[in-house]
Amino acid sequence: MQKIAVYGKGGIGKSVVATSLSASYALAGRRVLHMGCDPKADSAVRLVDGVAGIRTVLEVLGDDPTAVATNAILTPGRHGIHTLEAGGPPPGLGCGGRGVARAIEFLDEMGLMEGDAYDVAVFDVLGDVVCGGFAAPLRDRFADKVVIVVSEEPMAMFAANNIARAIHTYHRNGASLAGLVANLRSRDANVASIEAFARRLGTQVVAVIERDPRIQAAERRRLTIVEDCPDCPAARALTDLSLRLWDVDKAALPLPTPLSEDGFFEFIRSVE
Repeated sequence: MQKIAVYGKGGIGKSVVATSLSASYALAGRRVLHMGCDPKADSAVRLVDGVAGIRTVLEVLGDDPTAVATNAILTPGRHGIHTLEAGGPPPGLGCGGRGVARAIEFLDEMGLMEGDAYDVAVFDVLGDVVCGGFAAPLRDRFADKVVIVVSEEPMAMFAANNIARAIHTYHRNGASLAGLVANLRSRDANVASIEAFARRLGTQVVAVIERDPRIQAAERRRLTIVEDCPDCPAARALTDLSLRLWDVDKAALPLPTPLSEDGFFEFIRSVE
């Protein structure tokens, strides 16, 4: 089974990338497990029809701490995709990463990541890896290939550098950085700065997604762009990304070389 994790700071577009990957794989005939790892539980909604709300792992286990039935946490999505959301505590109460860590434990207990039930598992993970819960896919060997979604904005790259540090930490657990996905915020974005940043991290830009209002239009219809407008440039870039990630040799991916905090800001000043 391929295990792909999509990381990035909040609001950077990682859910657009992750759900598009899941839809692309399913449309290609792959058996897909899609897991949202944000306390807001707003990832899988793009892949599921006719469901007002998806019960999260924390909600299910809160009702029945001994729950063991996978159908209690898996919600069927389009194209045969199986989805689940980790969930989290109410805002201001508890650790947001707790749901991720518990959901990962549940997947392990149920044996869903073993055998041949799925061809690929896609994890949509909030980029605050300072919290151990959000690092769980890296720590617990559930993320073989990681992509980090960035933009041309300095703080998006700052978060990406921190995520690369976590990948470096957990590399021995099998986590490898496959590359950066540039999700541009402006039509005049400086893609060269993202490419330079990728080189400093010892990786590459594996996809460039240009700003396109059709992505938001698809989301309003609770669809991915690869389903709603498959011939759009953004959809083609995401479909190509799914193929590229599928074919990449994990063993050939280099260990990332993240910058120190001072080194990062020195880099940012150099590309202004």
